[in-house]
Amino acid sequence: MSRTGDSQRSVEARQPAGDRPGHLGFIMDGNGRWAQQRQLPRTDGHAEGAEALRRVLRLAREQEIAEVTCFALSTENSEQRPAEELEFLYELLADHLEQEREEMERLQICFRAIGRLQELPRRLIDAIEKAQSETSEHQGLVFRLAVNYGGRAEMADAFCSAGAGDRSLIGAQKESALAAQLYDPAMPDLDLLVRTGGEMRLSNFLLWHSSYAELYFTPVLWPDFAAADFTAALEEYSRRSRRFGSVSSTTSGGDA
Repeated sequence: MSRTGDSQRSVEARQPAGDRPGHLGFIMDGNGRWAQQRQLPRTDGHAEGAEALRRVLRLAREQEIAEVTCFALSTENSEQRPAEELEFLYELLADHLEQEREEMERLQICFRAIGRLQELPRRLIDAIEKAQSETSEHQGLVFRLAVNYGGRAEMADAFCSAGAGDRSLIGAQKESALAAQLYDPAMPDLDLLVRTGGEMRLSNFLLWHSSYAELYFTPVLWPDFAAADFTAALEEYSRRSRRFGSVSSTTSGGDA
């Protein structure tokens, strides 16, 4: 499992400012369909998806969003997709990390990765470790990539590491013990989770951290996700009322 070092900034320093989400998540869906619509190989869709990721990170930096976490590859993808496509994705991710060194330096992006990273090919593991090391002191946007990641797998791994079945732990103690063993213990909960591609489900992404996230679904395929789509998601978020279980005296409905 991936763990962060002492250089990870405090969670408290990254709370939402005004109407902007402090932690923005993306389920980057639609690469394959984008390629299919154009009668192109699926790999072309993934390559265009990498360009969309570059675009989104620049937009997030401009908007002074503190953290962005993107779902790149699930544990289910790793088990079920064709070997040729997986090999391409692994190489694409490694290439992306190596090619973006100057951009991450310029934007002061602090890179992190979460998931069962030890199961990835050696070249990708090396690229992840190098990017994390080289950007650990950057003070800009925290960019986190979920690779070979599953929300249930994360909680199962954390449960095994935490001794969460210890009967001496009660209530919040159990929750704290479990949270301390997640892939990135310092990662704050999601404020806004955006899924492209028209599907309306979480697909096992950041289940722990999405407990009170605002959800935004768009039919736009990930390679086509542009500045206007990014702005639309933020504007929708600014209109939401976030009560975290409390009761509002001015609104009805919502959390019980």
